[in-house]
Amino acid sequence: MTKKLLSILLVISLLLSFAVFANAEEKASTSLYTIYADDMLFQQNKEAILAGTGKSGDKITAELYLGKKLVTSGECIVGTDGKFAVSFKAPKGSYTQYVIMIKENDEIIRTLKNIVFGELWLASGQSNMMFPLAQSITGTEMWQNQQKLSPYLRVLLVPGYPEYKGENSLTRLPLEAQDDITDATWVTGENMNVYNVSAVAYFFAEQLMKKLDMPVGILNSSLGGSSIASWLSRETCESDTDLTAYLADREQYVPASKWKENGQDVYTDVTANYNQKIHPLKHFRPTGMLWYQGETDISWTHEIYGRAFTLMQKSYSKLFGFENEMMPVIYTQLAPYNYGDDTILPARNYYYTKMQQEFPTSRAVISIHDLPLTYIMASGVIHPQCKEDVGQRMFFAAEGLVYGKKQTYTVSTIKSTEIRDGSIYVTFENIGDGIIAKGEKIKGFAICDEKGIYVQADAEIISENTVRIYADCIENPKSASYGYCPSNMRSNLYATENGKLALPIGPFVTDGNYMTRAWRDQPWMDCDEEKAWFNNADPYSGFYNTWESENASLTFNGSYMNVKGQNKFTVSPAIAREADGETAYQYDMQKDLSDYGTLVFSVRNNGEKDVTLEKVKLYRETFMWYSPEVNSSVIIPADGEWHKITLDLNTLYLNGNECGIISPNNMITYLLGADFCFTSDGEADIDLDNFRFAPEEENTSFRFEAKLSDAENLWEFICALFVSILGIFF
Repeated sequence: MTKKLLSILLVISLLLSFAVFANAEEKASTSLYTIYADDMLFQQNKEAILAGTGKSGDKITAELYLGKKLVTSGECIVGTDGKFAVSFKAPKGSYTQYVIMIKENDEIIRTLKNIVFGELWLASGQSNMMFPLAQSITGTEMWQNQQKLSPYLRVLLVPGYPEYKGENSLTRLPLEAQDDITDATWVTGENMNVYNVSAVAYFFAEQLMKKLDMPVGILNSSLGGSSIASWLSRETCESDTDLTAYLADREQYVPASKWKENGQDVYTDVTANYNQKIHPLKHFRPTGMLWYQGETDISWTHEIYGRAFTLMQKSYSKLFGFENEMMPVIYTQLAPYNYGDDTILPARNYYYTKMQQEFPTSRAVISIHDLPLTYIMASGVIHPQCKEDVGQRMFFAAEGLVYGKKQTYTVSTIKSTEIRDGSIYVTFENIGDGIIAKGEKIKGFAICDEKGIYVQADAEIISENTVRIYADCIENPKSASYGYCPSNMRSNLYATENGKLALPIGPFVTDGNYMTRAWRDQPWMDCDEEKAWFNNADPYSGFYNTWESENASLTFNGSYMNVKGQNKFTVSPAIAREADGETAYQYDMQKDLSDYGTLVFSVRNNGEKDVTLEKVKLYRETFMWYSPEVNSSVIIPADGEWHKITLDLNTLYLNGNECGIISPNNMITYLLGADFCFTSDGEADIDLDNFRFAPEEENTSFRFEAKLSDAENLWEFICALFVSILGIFF
């Protein structure tokens, strides 16, 4: 009976204790901001700061406990503005789980459980940073299997559109910077909501946890479609009058006096995201920042974007407690995408490299042009699913920039260039053990002479840090470019680290004075890949055949293309493709051939009988094609040797020789398609390789040389007759 009574009394005592505690919390005037909660992570070895509101003059204490042991504590007094920030020195990172007790005038009002200390990083930017783990290539499978992640991964999930006065930031935006994010939540890797974390940030954190053997936290704060302007504070923006004027012209800067809470744009306006999604995090002390942004601002001038980036880094450094140094920022170049201009994307990516060189001890930039562009149809090709490599490359950069584990940590830069003996020599720095090509051929280079007309170039690695770039048709080169086109996924030079591939070499041009027209990468010209990326409006983008054939079969061995045909057969580069009854044309193809005077390619006859190149058709319109004159023999002898065939693009016959209109090459300003027509006596077995354009020009004009006798059908006869009549008058 006594034991039973004691048990009842104990239960009553506990209930009374809970009631007293609950009553204390209910009556307490002190309140922590929402961004402090169970399961959170603080940066190790720095100040751990907790902030909130309270009654002016009250004493606030924060006590860190390990079990029942008090590890450390801090206290402060609530200010006259009703705000407080209490701190203590954070311990070294470990898997140890702590409890934090918050006291108001020595009375416990809040307990935070399952608190860990480790490495904390801010992840911000636009949609490719916001892209969730659950939709990435690797993350999709993890999500479908309901795979739980590490309990020591800690993520503060900041909503894309935080609440303000009962509405989200799509409809209402505050003029002033906020102190809290009321609908932000902390989650561990075991909480399935963690799959909303940025995929890039997750794969970065995953590698960092393994390397440092401690918990890692992510302040996950980004928004798809957002301009860098929206991530700047008003004070920061207004400190640069040129930037302010530029943004005002673009209607992205709104003076405080004209700000309308229900009339601003969360994606573009200065302060729109800073006020709600960055400033409230000011009491955290992250190690650095991961940044993936720039697609929205691709049309900005390089200088203005660079100024905005520097202002952001400096202001964030001050905000997050980097007193006399710059907060480390690791950012990425942008993925291949068609922005409607040949050079706008590679030029911006190259400028990203130059931005890093301005502050090399606090910045690292990675390149990602080589990664696959697999995408979800609903989100479009501008959002590649391959985020694992991006996050891992950011981790690689962090190892060198922040943690001192590597000497190289950023994309390679040009140390020097030299022009001699008909070649351009480029020497790199930041290349680790040295540079290496992924694959048999080095791809991605172009070269030009004084006219600034680029052609596809060959290249060879002549030392651990130097590449020689050359083209047979360019005797006096002036500039070389690498990966300088909208889709440069085939560019395949890498720096190495401990004998393994590290960061890819980023796009560059050795002399921007000659960048009159970029060379667009042409996968079909190398004849070594069956499929290549086909960039067009969604849903037509994807990997498709580089060549098509009629009455022939094609195989690729990684070096050249083998063609097995019968009697009459045709092979055609896949410049367009048919889908759903529509014709989709390749955005990235080099369609304007008006600068080029010759087309040279190599052919080898492996069969027993000669093969004839009967005709080459270059289509400008569906029913209008030009056939170039062949300067060398069109007979490919059955000798098993490589032969070069040169096509004169300055002598073009409209619809073949029979039609008689001979035009200069400046007529081919838009290449719609091409057919290479061969004939053989029975079976044919040939190899094709190395198609190359050359900028040779001649003084040519229209001529009329109709050949009625060569007309093979009624259409050609009518054309030839028409030309014969024209020839009388011209």
